[in-house]
Amino acid sequence: MSTVLITGITGYIGSRMAQMMLSEHTVCGLVREPLNRTYLPESLLKELRLFPVHGGSDIQDAIAASQPDIVYHLAAFYTPAHDMNSVDRLVESNLLLGAEVLEAMTAAGCRRLVYATTASTHSAGEQYSPLTLYAATKQAFSDLVAYYPHRSFLRAAAVSIADSYGPGDLRPKVLDLIRRSALEGTSIQLTSGRQLYDAVYIDDIIRGFDCAAQSLEQGPAHRFFQLHNREAKSLRETVELMLRVNDVSFQPEWGAKPGPPPYAGEGQPVYPTPPGWRIQVPLSEGLRRFWTDT
Repeated sequence: MSTVLITGITGYIGSRMAQMMLSEHTVCGLVREPLNRTYLPESLLKELRLFPVHGGSDIQDAIAASQPDIVYHLAAFYTPAHDMNSVDRLVESNLLLGAEVLEAMTAAGCRRLVYATTASTHSAGEQYSPLTLYAATKQAFSDLVAYYPHRSFLRAAAVSIADSYGPGDLRPKVLDLIRRSALEGTSIQLTSGRQLYDAVYIDDIIRGFDCAAQSLEQGPAHRFFQLHNREAKSLRETVELMLRVNDVSFQPEWGAKPGPPPYAGEGQPVYPTPPGWRIQVPLSEGLRRFWTDT
């Protein structure tokens, strides 16, 4: 049985990845203390090997001790806007942590990395054009990664995501905010909803990372993939579909808030999908599960 190590294992995507991989892998994770148990029930915690880390030396010790066959680097700090108070955290979480993981992998002889990045690094199409400072830090990490395959220290695959959704997701994202308002009978003000909402269901997200991992021994040593939903609709169309498939009568206040302008590259994938990957959970079914499952 192979060993995988997940950074960001306490987050929504990382915890779901851990659950799906436990049947075939020993699953390890890097965590901060105090441990965030939001997505880690006791039954799951018992199955994981978690390594508390505070800095580079702890990360090196953890990777040396766990000897993973592959690292999935999901840990990140996201903010749609930024100010002086968030700059340190953006750089520390999205650059420094990743750089320490790369060095620790090299020292331990771990040669396979799959990491998450964002579609918003290319807001104008194929040309690099970060939509936010968060996107810029994710691109900066890809630039750091490039050194290691170039020197033959490891092979890496980046997986670009626009958005993700699924049951049990407690992140304050638009679908969950609308769901809460509908269930509580409160109003919610939104933009016009005309912007594309390219979301992929959580199980398909995890399968995308797995397909990227399986491709690591082929092609270039540093590859880029994108998980793109060909069924993607506007945010308003997605919300209307969610309410319809769950037989919910609710009307958000569309247009009550100023919305982000569409950008030139919206809806146009920049990178190919991982070999063998396709959407297995259609949007309508995913929205039904998101609403009804826990």
